[in-house]
Amino acid sequence: MKIKKYVAPSMRDALEKMKRDLGTGAVILGSRKISRGGLLDFLGREMFEVTATTEENVLLDRKKAPAGGGPNGSRISVTIGDDGPVTRPAAADFSSVIKSTLEQSGTPAPTAGAGGLSSGGSSNVHLLRQELKELKSAVGEMAEQIKYQKMPALPAMLKEIYKKLSGIELEERTAVELVQNLYGRYSEKEYGNRELVEKFLIDEISRMIRVVKPSPVREKAPLKIVFLGPSGVGKTTCLAKLATSKKFYGDRRVAMITADTYRVAATQQLGTFSEIADIPMEIVHSPRDLTRALKHHQDKEVILIDTAGGSQYNDKLLSELKELLEAADPDEVQLVLSVNTKPKDMQHMIKRFKISQSTRLLLTKFDETLTFGSIVAVVRDSGVPLSYLTFGQEVPEDIELADPLKIARLVVNNVF
Repeated sequence: MKIKKYVAPSMRDALEKMKRDLGTGAVILGSRKISRGGLLDFLGREMFEVTATTEENVLLDRKKAPAGGGPNGSRISVTIGDDGPVTRPAAADFSSVIKSTLEQSGTPAPTAGAGGLSSGGSSNVHLLRQELKELKSAVGEMAEQIKYQKMPALPAMLKEIYKKLSGIELEERTAVELVQNLYGRYSEKEYGNRELVEKFLIDEISRMIRVVKPSPVREKAPLKIVFLGPSGVGKTTCLAKLATSKKFYGDRRVAMITADTYRVAATQQLGTFSEIADIPMEIVHSPRDLTRALKHHQDKEVILIDTAGGSQYNDKLLSELKELLEAADPDEVQLVLSVNTKPKDMQHMIKRFKISQSTRLLLTKFDETLTFGSIVAVVRDSGVPLSYLTFGQEVPEDIELADPLKIARLVVNNVF
């Protein structure tokens, strides 16, 4: 029988690894906590190990095994790596362990049908799969218990804080780090002091968020800023806000250029802003056109350049954007993303759209969500600083400089 081990920071993650590798036919043979040691022996210091095989291996093993309850019929002896022979519970044994645990905790345990795996020798694949399905469901429930209720050496108040941090979509690694730091900083009596804990979390999270100030406007050459990103995130509106806001470039000599010829609406929108604000605008169709337009506006202090939006998987679009950036030679590249985007998608967008060293993040639609925890790890791990945040559609009002403390307060606001 081929046996594999899967190790992860949580039981759920270990099970996900197992599922990706072995598929829906995975059979759990055993699980345990592994202590990694360290200064603080909880949460991040523990790993979960799941040992598993496949249905086919179990069925094959059962066909070879003696009938009845002999020693080879109820337990499987395997050798894994350099660990030497290890006796693991068979699937039927592990099922009974889970059922017993769930019964003790008040959770209804799954029941196997007659002739199922627990009958000791049936090769009925349909019943086997049904029991495996129930077993996986039970393991999922156990994982939740382990995650929130079985954290050794962690005071109850910190468990609750950790649970709330996870509930606002803060990445598990970040939530663990915050709770560990809180544990090391204060006494158990102080965990109940809401103001103290809230201030601590805000300070810690704000330090995780890097921001950058706008580039200074020069006297001899225009400041060139390119806006790029996926479609529907508000690039054109952000450009118009910066162009007309007196907080930013509203009092400067500004020109607007759009290379977004794919969407007629975007060109019309920018044209409307151009007429209302009395700001010159040009439409370009190629890098050569862009070079010509930039020369035409050398007398301006700021030139804002809009680009076509699209998928980060569109290699043709990314190639065209690179050519435009080479022609523009911008001082800033504002990568515009919606804060509503799924964290993994946002990470991939940053990776794909980061085609310039001068890239910064402009996050939009803060007014359209209530949970902001997911952006903390995204911003920290990307290495790309934040520039601006938007909180609505009003031009030019609803845009402001990125502020780590404000973002941290938004994140922590939903914890208490």
